[in-house]
Amino acid sequence: MEGENKRISEGKLLYDPLFDKKPDVKISDDPTKGFFGKAIIKKAAFVVMLLIFVFISMFFSFNSIAKDLFAFKDNGDGTFMLDEYHGGNRNVLTIDYVRSEENIPDATKPVTSVRRFAVCCDESVNFIFIGKDVTEIDSKSFYTCKNLYAVIVDAENENFISSDGVLYKCVDGMPTELVLYPIDNGEYRTALAMGVKTPASAEDVPAFLAEIKPLIEAEKNAQPDEDGKMTKNEFDLRFDEIGTKYAIAETVTAVGELGFAYADRLQQISIPEKLQQIGNLGFFKCHQLQAIYLPDGLVSIGSDAFTECRGLTDLFIPASVETIGHHAFHKCDNVPVVRMAVSEEEAKEMELGQNWLPQQRKVLMKDIGVAYNDAREVH
Repeated sequence: MEGENKRISEGKLLYDPLFDKKPDVKISDDPTKGFFGKAIIKKAAFVVMLLIFVFISMFFSFNSIAKDLFAFKDNGDGTFMLDEYHGGNRNVLTIDYVRSEENIPDATKPVTSVRRFAVCCDESVNFIFIGKDVTEIDSKSFYTCKNLYAVIVDAENENFISSDGVLYKCVDGMPTELVLYPIDNGEYRTALAMGVKTPASAEDVPAFLAEIKPLIEAEKNAQPDEDGKMTKNEFDLRFDEIGTKYAIAETVTAVGELGFAYADRLQQISIPEKLQQIGNLGFFKCHQLQAIYLPDGLVSIGSDAFTECRGLTDLFIPASVETIGHHAFHKCDNVPVVRMAVSEEEAKEMELGQNWLPQQRKVLMKDIGVAYNDAREVH
């Protein structure tokens, strides 16, 4: 009891390990370090270090703001790669030749490739025009350009093709791999259906934007809902018919990495029978996707391919599938059970990534079950 009641001597400070409360530490002289041990010197050194840190932060911030419009790399064979693009508030990007800061092309310096993340997260660009010489576009070149309507490819390009603004790789003029479905492509296709003309070049884009804006914002054509409230204009109604649906070209055998990523207004996607591969994050965060048909002949499903496709209520995996990446159906938590054409023993022979099954939102980290030897419902 005597030890418990012993008072702490005056001047001592407490350290409470439970709440990690440490005593204040004051800067004071340290006679063992001579001149450098003086409190005033310590304070001055701290202020200098703080000023250096602020200067460095301002330097890098200024550099990030003052970046050039374009950055190109010489491929060493007379061609160039678009390495970086900082468009600011520009809504059109043309990738054909090395361009000056005034956006003037040099026809003697063709661009043949686009680096990964070169146009990353640009929120202003609405249209990207691809020149005839481009042979390589990384799957993350146009990552999350969330206001992008369309990618339009020069008719002379033998490596890529665009259909209604959707970018495909092609062989002999036939699309073989879906590279990019622009996030706002539904609005673009709806506008085309309503008579707005496709811009043939960058010079035509202002006219397109001038036509589509009043269609999207129009209230004079609004239609009443069941309660008599005017909730949707003509564009919205047409969008429900056109923009929420997309059919992949029948000749396509692969959906590339991030092909449909963040296309969260799509509700129906028609998959061709020839599809063999779905790349990593192929349908990432397509939140409203209501159903997906995985055809017989599909071989691989990439990691996070359908992550957060929470609108899915049915999932059937055909016997042809050999590989499913990690978290392939992560947070597809409205799927009651995953139906597989193979037996449980056959499933064990597949290459299955970690946590590939969906997980229920309400029951933390609980996998949704699998129904083996199941049959496909009528497609």
